[in-house]
Amino acid sequence: MPARSRLLGLAGAGLLALSAAGCFQPMYAETTPGEGSVLQRSFNDIEVIFVAGRVGDEVRNDLIFALTGGAGNPAGAPYRLILDVRSTTSEASVVSPLTGLPEVEIVSVDVKWQLFEAGNTKTPLRAGNATGKASLDSGYQRFARNRAIRDAENRSASVAAQTIKSQLASYFLTAGSRPTGPGAAAPVTTAPKS
Repeated sequence: MPARSRLLGLAGAGLLALSAAGCFQPMYAETTPGEGSVLQRSFNDIEVIFVAGRVGDEVRNDLIFALTGGAGNPAGAPYRLILDVRSTTSEASVVSPLTGLPEVEIVSVDVKWQLFEAGNTKTPLRAGNATGKASLDSGYQRFARNRAIRDAENRSASVAAQTIKSQLASYFLTAGSRPTGPGAAAPVTTAPKS
């Protein structure tokens, strides 16, 4: 009798799992064969505006690749993404007992971004913040340390770009469709402060 009730319980759990299986869809799933998902088409409609500085350019390039999959930055797209990138390097609290110098440094790339409709750069559709952090071992050789900082900035830029992509995906999935004409913007929302 216990084996039969266990078997019925497993069968019930299986039926419940099958009935709920159709309720979930992966965020980046294609809806029809041969076409990109609605989310991917929205990503392809974002032009990422030029950012000054090496780290800003790194964030921009990583973001363009993340959004388009390597297809390049679309010119004349319905959306424009403006980035404000800041990079800082700080010493961690790990100090060498022999030299008294810091052994670890933290590189942080902070990005404030705003998404605009192409003809309207006064009222953002969405704004947010993204941060990428990477650590590096402090070296006492100047050129090796400079290269390590540059590599850490590149890793931080990549993390920030992926965070922005996720935030944009959240916006497009919740706000819905693309603008259909001038003045057809979605309501302004801002990202929560973290």
